[in-house]
Amino acid sequence: MTVSRRIIVAVAVLLQGMQADAPGFERWSGDDLQRRRDALSVAVGADRSARETLADYGHASGAHRVRFIHRDADGVPEQHAHIDDVVYIHSGAATLQVGGTLIDPTGGNNGEYTGTGITGGVRQLVGPGDILRIPADTPHRYLVPDGADVTYVLVRMPALLPGGTIPDDAPVLAFDPAGFVRWGATELQRRDAALADRMGPDRDARETLADFGSPTRSHRFRLIRRDGNGRPEIHDDIIDVVFVQSGAGEVLVGGEMLDRDGSFGSGIAGGTRHPVAAGDVLHIPAGIPHGYLVSEGGGHLTYVLVRVPAVLAETR
Repeated sequence: MTVSRRIIVAVAVLLQGMQADAPGFERWSGDDLQRRRDALSVAVGADRSARETLADYGHASGAHRVRFIHRDADGVPEQHAHIDDVVYIHSGAATLQVGGTLIDPTGGNNGEYTGTGITGGVRQLVGPGDILRIPADTPHRYLVPDGADVTYVLVRMPALLPGGTIPDDAPVLAFDPAGFVRWGATELQRRDAALADRMGPDRDARETLADFGSPTRSHRFRLIRRDGNGRPEIHDDIIDVVFVQSGAGEVLVGGEMLDRDGSFGSGIAGGTRHPVAAGDVLHIPAGIPHGYLVSEGGGHLTYVLVRVPAVLAETR
């Protein structure tokens, strides 16, 4: 069996248990998320939190799940052995305590633990527009000041498969603890402005924010700015989760890819156009043609792209 075939089998085994009817394309607009946040704020439970599931592939480990969570008090300390948390702060503010050691851990089903506290670790202020990556097996909790609240989108990504290699062009990340990353909203705005001065002939510019070396090229975070229409693309083994940072445009989703060459094509026949704008969150399933469309004459669209591993069709 070739190395590539072994990787395919490994991914398929890791992600077995997915529902047959996996989630389709979803767009949660900024206005929609605000309405959902307002509804959650009046539905908090005894633990002073409320949540709803936005998308769920039904994986037994609890991975491949997108949730929207509101807190108006400190969260319970937690640790996930097999899950990376990818977080987009929608509104409010909090302090994230991350790293260290979980105190009095309980649970353990599927590697999920909670505790009574965390010793050590570091504290990071988080606010609207920030994007976080909390690596698997890392204790963490959200600390919310009295009278305040925080609301965020949580993407539960499966932890990395073994056997990958971090590419040479991946940026060096110096956050503590190892594997934790926070891209602040102000930093992302600065990077967005820098990309505007680096447009290529195809009217886009991009930079890799992080690449953790997955053998399938998942677990990669990129900041992409487009001043023109993007080339149609399709990914057989990757789910795209997209956090729109600035600008506006459309995304064409579905239909049939024309003249496919690897992950790209010359166009899309059919499909549906969906408006997208700053503050939107998108979920584009694996195997779905899609392309970004930007208005001519000064328009642009900038987004953070998170590449989430998906079930592969080929398992033999």
